[in-house]
Amino acid sequence: MFEELDEKKYHVLSPGKKRALVLLIVFFIVVCAPLLGFLYYKFAVRRPSQFVDELTYEVKKGATLSEITNDLYNLGALNSKVLFNFYLYLNKIDQNIQAGMYVIPAGVSVVELADLLQHGVNDVEVRFIEGWRVEEYAREATKKFSHIDYKDFLSVAKNYEGYLFPDTYMFNLEIQEEEMVDTLLSTYEKRTRDLFTAENLAGVGLTEEEVIIFASIVEREAMKEEDRPIVAGILIKRWRENMPIGADATTQYAVAVDKFCVPDSCRSEGVLCSLPEEVGYCQQELTKEQAMEIDWWPKELTQYDLDFDSFYNTRKNPGLPPKPISNPGISSIRSVLEYEDTNYYYYLHDEEGNTYFAKDLETHEENIAKYLN
Repeated sequence: MFEELDEKKYHVLSPGKKRALVLLIVFFIVVCAPLLGFLYYKFAVRRPSQFVDELTYEVKKGATLSEITNDLYNLGALNSKVLFNFYLYLNKIDQNIQAGMYVIPAGVSVVELADLLQHGVNDVEVRFIEGWRVEEYAREATKKFSHIDYKDFLSVAKNYEGYLFPDTYMFNLEIQEEEMVDTLLSTYEKRTRDLFTAENLAGVGLTEEEVIIFASIVEREAMKEEDRPIVAGILIKRWRENMPIGADATTQYAVAVDKFCVPDSCRSEGVLCSLPEEVGYCQQELTKEQAMEIDWWPKELTQYDLDFDSFYNTRKNPGLPPKPISNPGISSIRSVLEYEDTNYYYYLHDEEGNTYFAKDLETHEENIAKYLN
């Protein structure tokens, strides 16, 4: 037979206390736990995510919620996939996510992200490369945005050659030429503000415009970042000593349209050609179709090209070009402000992009024979 418990030795609950304990447990399960869970949920869905950088994410057409959630979680935009999905289902917006390109700010919460993804964003990414000229910007913008007209873009942007900051941008599909150019100019202002101080300009002895002109040439002339300060120093020294700068990139800039429009047979000294009327129109203003296929930086330069009569052609004319020949990036701008003063006067690049410097013309010609022939 079982021995009766000794209430003095063991703590035994009375029937009344048992009922009270059960009610307390039930109350906690039914009332307190859901309340605590609800309070945690309200906090969690508004808690910032842990990623610290803004990111661009594209919701592809036909993507499932699971695929989108996994992508966002892997990118760090979500603290919890379960919480995000639960929020969407609870608020009946799981079917409202729109395809499109989104810029997701750093530290976005579940609530903010869910709201953002419900509104299809018609933003398109476009990249303008360091060293591109305005015509190349216009060509790329025309490809990406149906509301951008090639000729209208040029008319707005041409006077700002050198100051259209090269970068990757997100623009709405409906953007117009003026707004796009304004964004490029304001980005230039923000990104170069700390570089163009009075102290920096005084230290290099150049104006901001002169720095940008030199940087626009360096961007096209120096293939490797470590070479840029040396190339900048050579160009600046040649300019200050009243020598021709002699940069092929300036000749390329000057002759690109002429090489494209005029047949090679007519581009020789002393050759007279009876050119069709279309050639004249081509030289004055390219059609959109022509602009799409022109080589704006022709590599094969003839003696006719080197002697081409243009203020931009530093192989023929001394001094700086009137304006920049391309839109340089921060590295090239900095290389001019921090140029290296060396004994070199000449440089060349081989087919693999290696740079060879020379102190005198004789050594330079030896390098040409050795590395380019």
